[in-house]
This record gives sequence, structure tokens and C-alpha cells, in this order.
Amino acid sequence: MDLNQRYPCVDDMETAAKRRIPRFAFEYLYSGIGREVGLSRNRTALDAVTFRPRYLPVEKTSRPDLRTDLLGQSFDLPFGITPFGLTGLMWPRSAEISARTARDVNIPIGLSSFATTRMEKIRDIAGPNAWYQYYPINDPDVQKAMLAEIAAAGYEVLIVTVDIPTETRRDRDLRVGLSVPPKINLRTLCDVAARPRWALATALAGQPEFVNLLPHVPERGTMADKARALLDLMEGTVTQSMLQEIRDLWPGKLIVKGIMHPDDAIQALRIGADGIWVSNHGGRQLDAAKASIEILPEIRAAVGPDVAVVVDSGPRTGLDIARMLAHGADFVFLGRAFIYGLAALGGKGPAHVCHVLQQELRSAMGQIGCTRISELHAYLD
Repeated sequence: MDLNQRYPCVDDMETAAKRRIPRFAFEYLYSGIGREVGLSRNRTALDAVTFRPRYLPVEKTSRPDLRTDLLGQSFDLPFGITPFGLTGLMWPRSAEISARTARDVNIPIGLSSFATTRMEKIRDIAGPNAWYQYYPINDPDVQKAMLAEIAAAGYEVLIVTVDIPTETRRDRDLRVGLSVPPKINLRTLCDVAARPRWALATALAGQPEFVNLLPHVPERGTMADKARALLDLMEGTVTQSMLQEIRDLWPGKLIVKGIMHPDDAIQALRIGADGIWVSNHGGRQLDAAKASIEILPEIRAAVGPDVAVVVDSGPRTGLDIARMLAHGADFVFLGRAFIYGLAALGGKGPAHVCHVLQQELRSAMGQIGCTRISELHAYLD
């Protein structure tokens, strides 16, 4: 059966992913924080955005142009793959699969600090389309060493994430016993046994580890000790002086991720950021945060028309991408959508997600009569 028939949308891939991967992996992927009000708000706020079509133009309209320039690079589509930690738990070698898609389709991919694949390998696969997502480090020597490693690996864009000042507590993760390292008990074994494809692929790939971070923690101790050491390295508020230190050390483009207030956006630009990434972390950090799309117009108004502004949190259709672009974003990143594709389809997943989103976005723009991304705002209702 044709993939378009089996999985015509991301929602169908989510349903298939739930059947194909263990419950503890799916709960981590799907979950928000607390009562998941923020998770729902992301969806509700996107659904509330409507367009007013124009069906009688003066001249016949052309096919919508989806090409986009961002931070000195040219991409064929106005969306990319957001960094997402522990993707190797969702589907083995997911970072490599996604990187190949980013290269072939010509979109950017953010590699999480908590990826389970070496940063050099992803850069070799995706080339300059690979960006590195970085959590600021409390130890100045470790921070300097890590930034030097990322630059030496060839990364040209650094995504500095600032919206995790403290360790989070997610109810779904606690209910299924998700931890680092994973706890092996009867429930876990039964869960894995019920997903033989995932179990076999994971066994062949080996146990996922945070390979880019572990060299910076003590070699001795259990995996739990190392996980605690990593959290200690990263926990705490990212101050303006810390961001300035990173800006001074980093030779390439720098975009600050997790911005939800205009004043923070302006301060990041004063420090030397090249772009602003609006994000409520997919509803996974603060259950009382506004949806990203609600904040977008404020951020755009504060930074002006010439600053690169990107966004994530909530989109899962081409229409959602159009909604975010119309509200002031230059580019949209998606996380869960691509991982649902991976979990449902393995190696074919990310490419199929790209195909679906491209077709949906082109259809939405064509339906309202818009041929340029920069003009989408004019069709908002």
C-alpha cells in the first residue's frame, strides 16, 4: 500500500508509533508537563488561527514558492527538524536517518546535546544543514572545551537553549518509570517484548548513550552517577554574562532558543545573537506558559522585520506551519512530528513527514491565494 494512503498525515503516524514502540518511549515522546495544559494550549492556539482566502486575483497565481533563506543559508522548505533529546530511544539511529533526510530534502536539523550519536557523524551526513543545540555549562573550562569541539566538528550554527533553568518533573515519565539509566524490571521487559521490531533494532544498535556529553563527566561511577553529573553541569539560570561568554567563544552563527518575552529577545540581540527561537519547549517545561504562536507577534514587533525569528512547539501540519509563518516567523521547526514518522516507518519516516508537510503547506497557501511566504500575514482573518 502507498505511504500516502497508509499515512496521509502526521496524526496517522502518531497512531502507528504508539503501536510500534514501547510505552515508556512513547510516553516520553508524547508527554507535556503537569496536567499538560500547555500541551493542549499549543494545539488550541494554532487551531484558532484562521485565514481569509482571496479567490479572484487580478492575474492567475503561480505555484507557491517555499524556498527560504535563513542565517545565511538557503533551504528548499520553510521548516526543519528541531533538536529532541533521547531520539535513539524512540527509534535506533534516528539522528542519522533524520540527518540524511535533512541533506536530501535540503532543510536544517538541530542535533540535541542529549543525542545518542556523535556530533561529527551527523555533521558528516547533513553537512552545513546540521546545527548543534547547546545547553550552557556551569563549568567555564568544560564550556570552553565543548564549544571548541562543536566548532572543530564543523558546525556553523549554534542553538543555545535557555529555557531549562531547573530539572523538570513529568508525570507520564514517572508513571512508566523512565529514567537514565533505564530501570529494568518485569514491566519494562514485558513492554519491550511486546514490540519485537523495536527490540531487535535497538539490540543491533546497542544501548543509547549521551556520547557527546559523557566525555565531560568523571569516568568512574555508575550511569546514574554520570547522569547526575550532567544535570549538575547544566542546571541553573542562563545569565546574560553566561550568554555573552558563549557569544565570545563561538565563531559562527548563534541563535537563542526558548525566548518567550520581548525583553529577552532584545537582550539576546544586544549580546550578539544572530537570531531568536520562540519556544515553550513543546509544553514540556512550564504548564502555565503561553503558546509559542501567541508570543510570536510580540517578539516580531520587538525585534523588527530584519532579525531571523524561528519557532517551534505544537505544529504538526503544513497549515500549522503557514499559521506560524503568518504570525511573524521566518522558519518553523517540528520535533514530535518527525519522531512519530521515525517510530512509525523507521528509515522512511522523516522523508515521508517532509513530503506530507510540503504538500499540506503548498495546498494551504494555494487555497488562500498566497504565492509567497512573506505575504501570508496579509491573509490572516
